[in-house]
Amino acid sequence: MTLKTITVTLAAVAAMLVPAATLAQTHSRYATARTYLREAQMFMRVPERPNVQLTLKTADEKLDSAIKEIDLAGVVARKDRVDFPGINAKMEPEDRFQSMVDLLKAARFEIQRVEGTAGEQEWTKAASKNIDDALAAVHRAAIDAGLDRQIGSF
Repeated sequence: MTLKTITVTLAAVAAMLVPAATLAQTHSRYATARTYLREAQMFMRVPERPNVQLTLKTADEKLDSAIKEIDLAGVVARKDRVDFPGINAKMEPEDRFQSMVDLLKAARFEIQRVEGTAGEQEWTKAASKNIDDALAAVHRAAIDAGLDRQIGSF
């Protein structure tokens, strides 16, 4: 092989690896966000007073929609999915609600940090909207539970 052939081959390999590395970084953010959303969902499913649980059901459904956006995009490998994270269901309600808010904000942050293709941006926008809607529902549930003052505005 000539030096020119080796140089061209190495350049071609490097060109193929750069998108793969970028995609792997992107996927890790999506996988992290998806895990945060699933964890928040598990907190939402801890039994509460009926009126609070009903309001949290709306947030839970919005998170299902956000997770489906990520899954439909196919950017998270099945091996990276965490569908049933372990949570401490015996937390005080105030701490549980604060965890929900923190996880939702962290998931939104991870998703919004990704600079992807036009298709990725479209589902990222849809997932972020669902997360925002879920945050609003969690806020209403916190009011129903009388925890809005302890948690504050979000």
